[in-house]
Amino acid sequence: GAYYLISRSLGPEFGGSIGLIFSFANAVAVAMYVVGFAETVVDILKENNVLMVDPISDIRIVGCITVVVLLGITVAGMEWETKAQVVLLIILLIGIANFFIGTVIRSTIEKRSKGFFNYQAQVFVENFGPSFRDGESFFSVFAIFFPAATGILAGANISGDLKDPQAAIPKGTMLAIFVTALTYIAVAICI
Repeated sequence: GAYYLISRSLGPEFGGSIGLIFSFANAVAVAMYVVGFAETVVDILKENNVLMVDPISDIRIVGCITVVVLLGITVAGMEWETKAQVVLLIILLIGIANFFIGTVIRSTIEKRSKGFFNYQAQVFVENFGPSFRDGESFFSVFAIFFPAATGILAGANISGDLKDPQAAIPKGTMLAIFVTALTYIAVAICI
């Protein structure tokens, strides 16, 4: 993966130190993703009045279950992990498609009271420029976009499984950046 490329380019001393930092960064990223996922699941449970204990404990329970499932996929091996990635990609694509379909469905009075409007030029103009509130800045809001770029090295991480890594990694990386940016721009326009 990326560690292999770095260690071969910069030597084992730099490669080892960067590899340790890279591993730690991945561990922290997984922890943040699991907590974010658990909070979202608990919010859905709260909306449907099916909390298990209380919101904080439920976040911990869902987080622990998620980590155990991820551990099981990891222990099962790369073949299962690749299959899991395909399933997760399909779920993600369905979710994105659902978002775009939902933007064209006529909003009801109840949805309008919650701030969901269909496409309106006035709303687009109001939302086009930045309107940072409560001490937020460009960089604090950019932190929302940044995690979308963490999967860009996925192609480099599986470079040993690629037929032609020299050609596939640059193309895949550029395509990942393009698709991510395009998706975020399309979502920003739809909001």
